[in-house]
Amino acid sequence: MGSVTGSISIAAPFAEVYAVVSDPGRLPDWCTDFARASRRDGDHWTVETPFGPVEVRSSADRATGVADFRVVSEHGDHRAFTRLVAVSDSETEFVFTRLFGEGEGEAEAPRLLSVIEGRLKTLSSLF
Repeated sequence: MGSVTGSISIAAPFAEVYAVVSDPGRLPDWCTDFARASRRDGDHWTVETPFGPVEVRSSADRATGVADFRVVSEHGDHRAFTRLVAVSDSETEFVFTRLFGEGEGEAEAPRLLSVIEGRLKTLSSLF
């Protein structure tokens, strides 16, 4: 199993960036290629995507800057791990790592990294 990682410095305080990233209800705001709508569904979220609805489970810990996601659907099980670091009172570093899913490998890495970079730019533009 492998992964791809992208990062970006965001000109916003940690608390503001964390509030967006750690809330699965905000996925449509910054994962625009993936999430069309998001709603709480018991202990997980259901996210409407171009491929149909998927289940999203998340775990977040503000103290450590962790916001992790597991996406489960008929297309497989995908995991993304994010970390936020307060660089200063007005800057946050955001790191996004996506593990390869079933059937994915190094050949898909450039495409997956491009997707991550698009999401990072969209997230940064919110601030």
